[in-house]
Amino acid sequence: MFAFPPRLSPAAWGGLALLTATVMWGAAFPVSKAVLADMDPISMSLWRYGIAAPVFMALLAWREGAAALRLEGQGWKLLGLGTLGFAGFNLLMFYAVGMSRPEFGAIVMALQPLIAVLIQWVRSGQRPAARSFVALALAVVGVLLLTTDGHPARLTEHAALLPTLMMIAGGMCWVLYSMGAAAFPHWSPLRYTALSSSGGALGLVAFWLLAGAFGALRLPSAAALPALAPALLFLVLLAAVLAVLCWNQGMRQIGAQRGLLFINVVPLTALLIGVLRGHALGNGELIGAALVLVSLVLNQLGGQAGAKPSSILRPALATPK
Repeated sequence: MFAFPPRLSPAAWGGLALLTATVMWGAAFPVSKAVLADMDPISMSLWRYGIAAPVFMALLAWREGAAALRLEGQGWKLLGLGTLGFAGFNLLMFYAVGMSRPEFGAIVMALQPLIAVLIQWVRSGQRPAARSFVALALAVVGVLLLTTDGHPARLTEHAALLPTLMMIAGGMCWVLYSMGAAAFPHWSPLRYTALSSSGGALGLVAFWLLAGAFGALRLPSAAALPALAPALLFLVLLAAVLAVLCWNQGMRQIGAQRGLLFINVVPLTALLIGVLRGHALGNGELIGAALVLVSLVLNQLGGQAGAKPSSILRPALATPK
């Protein structure tokens, strides 16, 4: 997809591509939080993928020819998977971000490797390695600390618990959508992304029309659009289109086992941006974030040691957010 510079090896170029993708995704959370002050999550998501999906389709036609645009009788499946991933993930995640902190959304999103292991266990009956259970326990404790800042009584607070549950549900939507790529083994990642994102855009249109009928939409005024334009362009061109292409390219070059470690850059980027913007983290939140990151690294190191999560996670994270 890219030409490698003569002084940069394919593996190094792949790592750079993955770093670019994950930094863009991490930055998308605080950027989207700012947009959500003037626009509802359905409209924001439709803006992103209503533009990104045609771009992907154009890239697909350019790279693989017009024949690659054919649905091959898989239209309904692509509509369902695309709606699950692009509508389900984005709406649950960004409604939750609107009620919470963008750093929290990025950290919960990074739990997808562990969510994928659990879903695969339920679907296949293949028990994960013991190391994965240790990683899961650390992740659960980390998320609880992150949500409550070390004060368990906050778990009973609707405002604290509901956004976390919505973020986890959104992460499950994305993992299930991404695992759907396994049903298209002869398709390139670009083709699956382009056709499924088009299905997701249609699903978002349906949600948008339904929400509009109930008066649940919130659109920015004409006066606010110039100020929002840079953020909206970032969410489409960088956090969607560029990040997608970089992630697919990087995973292809360096493989799933090493490539999945880059998912940890997403919450780190969001946390760093939050700190730079003056959002102080409490001690419980810092410890919780650290535990989540440790759990992710532990889970991936377990894969390299032979627990084989890469075979589970390759479809789940081979396509981007």
